[in-house]
Amino acid sequence: MNTLMEVARAAALALLATACTALSTSHAPPPASDAAAPDTKPTREFSIRGERAFLDGVEVDLWGLRCGNALYSTNITERHVRALDNMVRHGINLIGVYVQGSNGGWPDPDAGLNGFERSGALKPAVAERLEWLIREADARGMVVMVGVFSPRKDQQLEGEPAVRRALEETADFLSTRGLRNVFVDIAHEYDHTERMDLAIFREPNGAAKKSKLARWFKARAPQIEVGVCPYEKSPTADEFPGMDVRIIQKSMPIPARGFVVNVETQKQDSYEADGFFNEGHVDAVVADCERYAAAPNAVMLFHAAYVQGIGNFSGTAPHPEMGGFGTSPSDRGVRVYFEWVRNNIGSWEQLRHVR
Repeated sequence: MNTLMEVARAAALALLATACTALSTSHAPPPASDAAAPDTKPTREFSIRGERAFLDGVEVDLWGLRCGNALYSTNITERHVRALDNMVRHGINLIGVYVQGSNGGWPDPDAGLNGFERSGALKPAVAERLEWLIREADARGMVVMVGVFSPRKDQQLEGEPAVRRALEETADFLSTRGLRNVFVDIAHEYDHTERMDLAIFREPNGAAKKSKLARWFKARAPQIEVGVCPYEKSPTADEFPGMDVRIIQKSMPIPARGFVVNVETQKQDSYEADGFFNEGHVDAVVADCERYAAAPNAVMLFHAAYVQGIGNFSGTAPHPEMGGFGTSPSDRGVRVYFEWVRNNIGSWEQLRHVR
C-alpha cells in the first residue's frame, strides 16, 4: 500500500511540476515578429488615414476615458473589464492605459505600477493583464491607447539600453499577440521639468530623441501607430519626424493639422476630493466635450482624479465605473461625462454611434 501511495504521490508531483513549467513559459515575452503568433487571433486593426481614425477599415469617431492605472493589479484590471459594457452604452469607445502607471494621486503620487524590470524587461503579469483588457475592449469594438513610459517611473530603468529593451518588448508583445486595436503614447509628458529624469526623455534635441524612440518601436511593430505626449509647460514640440499620432495634453490648443489625441484633458476634480464637481467644473467638462466634438481631426480622453488615482480621498479609486454626478461626497462620480457623450454623440453599437 505504501509503495502504491508513494508512486501515486510521485506521479502527482511530476504532473504538478510539468504544469508549473508550462505556466511559467507560457507568459514569456514572444519573439519579435510582424505576424501574430499562430495560436493568436488578431483583433480589429486601428489605423489612421489622413486625419481620421479607422477601425477594421470603418471610419470612426472616438470618445475616450483616461484609465492610467488600469493595469495596477488583477483586481483593478477586472474592474475595468467589467465597466466596458457601460462605457460603450454611453458612447465611450477608447480607453488609455499605461504600462508605467500614471500619477497615483492621493496619498501617494508615486503609487503607480511600473510594468518593467530595471533592465527594461516587460513583466509577464502586466503583459497578461494588458492583453486581457485589450481583447475585452476589442470584443466591444473599442480602441486602446497603450502608454509606455511615464514620469516618476522612467528613472527606475537602467539607462537608454533599458529604455530600448522596454520599447522593443512592448512592440514585440503587441505585434506577436495580434493586438491591433491600439495606438501608442511612447512617453507621457516628455521633458517634464521635474519628473522626467533620463536624458532621452528630455530636451535638448527632443525631436531627434523622439524619432529614435519611434524607430525602435516601429522596427518591431511597423503596423502600430505611435506618438509622444509633450509636457504642457515645456517648449518641446508636439510633433516630430516619424510620428503617426499628434499627441497633446490638458489645455493645449488643438492643432489644425494631423490626427490629434489629447490623452489627458485638464481634470476638474482633485485627488483629495475625487469625483466631486462644482458648477464651474461641470461647465469646464462640457466645454472640453464641445471643443473636441467640433474638431473632426481631434480626439479626447477625459481625465479625472476619480478614474485615475489609486486610493484617493474616497479610498476606492481608481473607478472605471461612472458613479454619480459628483454633486457631493456621497454622490462621487463622472456621470456628467458619460451622459454628455451618450446624449450628444450616442451609444456605441457595431462600430458606430447611435443616438
